[in-house]
Amino acid sequence: MTVTVTGDEEVLEQITKQLNKLINVIKITDLTCKKSILRELMFLRISSTNENRSEIIQLANVFKGKTVDIAPKSITVEVTGDEDKNNAFIELMKPFGILEIVRTGLTAIERG
Repeated sequence: MTVTVTGDEEVLEQITKQLNKLINVIKITDLTCKKSILRELMFLRISSTNENRSEIIQLANVFKGKTVDIAPKSITVEVTGDEDKNNAFIELMKPFGILEIVRTGLTAIERG
């Protein structure tokens, strides 16, 4: 499980202590100072018509997004990346009309 927290050393220490009390927790790794890979998965359902559908797909491709569903009045795109990239894609899709957004939050793993 990946838990993302913001706080000073005291807050992080308290969270670590609380997590270590849980029976199912085997190991806690702080990836702040380590080389790691961070990603977030996001699905967007965007309002679309026959006229703008290809434009939405082209923009999604620029963001290395995948079209995962096409319906008569909407298109669903999957985008994976860091939070800034996903936020930029959201801003780009707002003029088309975003019907729904689902985000996983950060997932991380240490490199190597």
